[in-house]
Amino acid sequence: MTTAFWLSGVAYFAPAVAQAQTVEDLQAQISSLLAQISSLQAQLSGMTGGGSTSGFVHVFNQNLSLGDSNDEVKALQQALDLQGCFTFGSYTGYFGPITRDAVNCFQSKYASEVLTPLGLSGATGFVGPGTRAKLNALFGTAGVPGTPETPSDPGTGTVPSGTGLMVSTTAQPSNSLAVENAASLPYTKFKLTAGSDGAVTVNSVTIERQGLMNDGVVSGVILLDDMGNRVGTAKTLNSLHQAKLDAGFTIPAGQTKEYTVAVDMAASLDAYSGQVGLMAVVAVDAGSAAVSGSLPITGASHTTNISLVIGSVAVPIRGPLDPGSSQDKKVGEIGYTFSSIRITAGSAEKIRLNSIRWNQSGSAATGDIGNIKTYVDGTAYDTAVSADGKYYVANFGSGIVIDKGFSKEVSIKGDVVSGSGRTIDFDIYRRTDLSLVGETFGYGITVDNGTQTTGTDDGLFHTAEPWFDAFQVTITGGSINVSSAASVPSQNVSENVPNQPLGGFDVEVKGEEVSVAQMVFYFQITRASGSSEVADLTSISLYNESGTVVAGPVDGSGAAVSGTATFSDTVIFP
Repeated sequence: MTTAFWLSGVAYFAPAVAQAQTVEDLQAQISSLLAQISSLQAQLSGMTGGGSTSGFVHVFNQNLSLGDSNDEVKALQQALDLQGCFTFGSYTGYFGPITRDAVNCFQSKYASEVLTPLGLSGATGFVGPGTRAKLNALFGTAGVPGTPETPSDPGTGTVPSGTGLMVSTTAQPSNSLAVENAASLPYTKFKLTAGSDGAVTVNSVTIERQGLMNDGVVSGVILLDDMGNRVGTAKTLNSLHQAKLDAGFTIPAGQTKEYTVAVDMAASLDAYSGQVGLMAVVAVDAGSAAVSGSLPITGASHTTNISLVIGSVAVPIRGPLDPGSSQDKKVGEIGYTFSSIRITAGSAEKIRLNSIRWNQSGSAATGDIGNIKTYVDGTAYDTAVSADGKYYVANFGSGIVIDKGFSKEVSIKGDVVSGSGRTIDFDIYRRTDLSLVGETFGYGITVDNGTQTTGTDDGLFHTAEPWFDAFQVTITGGSINVSSAASVPSQNVSENVPNQPLGGFDVEVKGEEVSVAQMVFYFQITRASGSSEVADLTSISLYNESGTVVAGPVDGSGAAVSGTATFSDTVIFP
């Protein structure tokens, strides 16, 4: 900000009962009644602003996503077909890429009701509460359109009467193949419902590998939220075949959230082909809140397979927008690109990029940086910040498709707001923090591991975490530049006349505001005749551009034509 200063001295129907005499009469009256019913249904639909006019009626009570296989998916496919979005020849009950694209179509069609209220600019392919509400408004049964029936069975997630947490099962993923290098393969789904009298923080969820499957099949166990985002960090199995996943999320009072236990598969399954296993939820730690429900909860039983080859993504490289080295940046830097990578799809299948999670490993706080967005092909995507301020997640709506052999550059950009002396470092902690799904087979794709074994903040891809160790930015202090102000020209000074302009200067401050505790001004007096000295200048004040006194008055000092005026007032330059 540039500020001008100057010196001044001594200056928002009931149908009729049918009485048929013949079969023909009866058939005619039946036809008449059916016509009346149809008319009444149409009127009712108009009064309620929605409802099915196709004869198909269904209430959608559960979230649905890629990999699900059940009657709910079949009902979803029928509803999407009636909306002109589902184009497959039959209702299979399997939620695959075709169904996902149909959901995207539906969400785009009703974007203002489904996407906009959630701050989403693109379809997600996930059937969550907002999408279900619209489906129920169109195809729901009795009651308020779009409002799911309240569960009454304690085993279905009904809200407990006291403070606590209810753990319950839900529709599970279908049994499938567990293939090499697959990421976030869904095994088990479960629901958590907080008591109506208080929110509940979930500290951890313990998962146990069960069935005839070796622990070596599992590279890591992770939780996925109802948007498919990874929660926390993946954990390996211990000697008890268990992984304790640090959750750290909160279930709001009276609300239910659905989570998925997923597995990152090992890169090689040669020794385990044909083994069948499952992942069970065996414990939930909610601190002082009482946990109820029936555990363990188990889901799909997947069979390890080594013959199916899914898509791949080679080790990325730094993108052209990457800074290329560690930098010093002043507070006030706008639109700086902190990190950038280039992702290239392999030759087996197209890849869909769904999200990326950046790890801000520097010492800067969330308030020190602002306007953080992820960019792909020049399009900006908002980022959601984790509670600890260390992870910035960008979701790409319905996903960004990368064709076989082609690349996309993904970068993160923002402003340096404050934090002199601190650091900003947008790494990618794990390679699974890139959410990628193959378009043909629908499996999550794990990016190839890095090759670098040493070094830090080097902009390279490593064998250990952080996988991508980006270059670091060190925040330097703000700067101040003072120059003569053309708005106060040179002029004569008269004797015994108050408030005369003596000079002016412009102060340009970048970054943080600057506080000045003392200012000394030097004067040189030139007089046409007689004698004078700087001490003759009295009541000297410093004014800002609004005419407000910010320092002084003080008198000049110096029994000669050269002297000073010293202001000891603290002046803050914004």
